[in-house]
This record gives sequence, structure tokens and C-alpha cells, in this order.
Amino acid sequence: MKPTRLFAGLAVLVAASCALLGWQKARRLEHTNAELAAQLKEARDEHAAEEKSKSRHRHSDDAELKRLRVEAQEIHRMRNELTQLRGGAPEVEKLRAENQKLRTENIGLRSAVSAAVPIPAATTAPQNRFGRDQWTHSGFATPETALVSAIAAMKDGKPQAYLDALGPEEQLRMAKAWQGRAEGDIAAKHQADVAAFTGIRVLDRQDVSPTEVVMNVFLEGAGRVEQVSMKRVGADWKFGGFMRPPPPAGAKGP
Repeated sequence: MKPTRLFAGLAVLVAASCALLGWQKARRLEHTNAELAAQLKEARDEHAAEEKSKSRHRHSDDAELKRLRVEAQEIHRMRNELTQLRGGAPEVEKLRAENQKLRTENIGLRSAVSAAVPIPAATTAPQNRFGRDQWTHSGFATPETALVSAIAAMKDGKPQAYLDALGPEEQLRMAKAWQGRAEGDIAAKHQADVAAFTGIRVLDRQDVSPTEVVMNVFLEGAGRVEQVSMKRVGADWKFGGFMRPPPPAGAKGP
């Protein structure tokens, strides 16, 4: 019986050893399979990334190729234009020469006409505006200068000079209005009357008679139009006064 038991024990031991070896081998195979699966996945990922990169490069290459084609077309167009310009240069020079020739002939014709036709003498239009800085005694040769002389006397505060610039009727009226008044008061009133004026402008004039001219005068600064009468006294013109409605009773003149 002992040998039988011994053989049986050995058989069990051998079977157990075989089972252990088989299990270990199976574990190694499983580990190897897992590693192979991981390597396969990594290889597939690398392949996919490589394909994606190639696709991206292909798109980039296509865009670059398209850009180069456009640039080539533009260069070709510019070369054609340059060729056309070079070919037309002689024609441009010819036209420029003809233009210069015509200009020279035109200048010559103008010079000939200028020499043949006398230039009319320039005529000076009568002055119709007098700024405040022009208000000085200007004499009595014309109605305009006589008016300036009168208003200049008012600006300067010179009642006697103002009286000398008036026509006979206006002189009598002023002499009556000034009775009993000091010369300084009259001068101050005259200066105040024209203080706001910055200039006078003759808008129009009407020859009423050989000895009277009526003018519409714009008083700059005051912004109003006054009608004045200028009277001829001998060879001079004198200020005949403002043509206004009669003043109320008791009102004093300038």
C-alpha cells in the first residue's frame, strides 16, 4: 500500500505543478496580449495623427499653390501693361510736342492781338463808401466829399467847421437851434450822434436840379438808411441836412 500512496502523492504533486505552471503561463500571455493591444492602439493613433498632419499639409500646399498662381497671373498682367506703356511712349511724346507747339503759337497770337488792339484806359469809379478812418475834411468839390467833411466835423467835435459845411438854409436853421447853447455842449452832442457809426455808404443819388442832389446813405454801425440833401453853393457842394419829417415842437437840432 505504501508504494501506491507514494505514487498517488507524486501524481497529485505533478498535477499541481502543471496547473501552477499553466496558470503562470496564462498570466504571462494575458500580460503580453495587453502590451500588444496597447502597442497596436499607439500605432493606430500615430498613424491617424500622421494622416491628419498629411491632410493639413496638403491643404496648406493647395493654398500656397493657389496664391502662387494668382501672383503669377498678376505679374503677367503687369508685364503686359508695361509692354503697352513702352509701346505708347513715342505717341505720348509726339502729343506732348504738338501740345507745346500749340501753346507757343497761342502765346504768339495773343501777343500780336495785344499789340494791335489798344488797351482802354482804366476808369476810376466814384467812391461811395467812406470808413470812419477816412472821415477828415475832404473839401466840397462833390456831394460825397462835402458829406464826408460835414460828418468829420461832427466826429471831431468842431461846431464851426460843421457850420461851414452846411448850405445857407441849413446854416440858418442850425444857428437858431444853437442859440443859448455852449460850444462844448454842441460838440459833445455831435460826437455822441456819430459815435456808433463805423462808416457811411452812398447807396444812390438823384439829381433833383442843377443845384441839388438827393442821396440815400447807409449808416454803418447804426444799420439804418438816411436820405440827405446836398446843395450847390457857387462852385462848392454843401450839406443841406437830413430829409426827415418835421421834428416835434420844442425839439433841438443837431
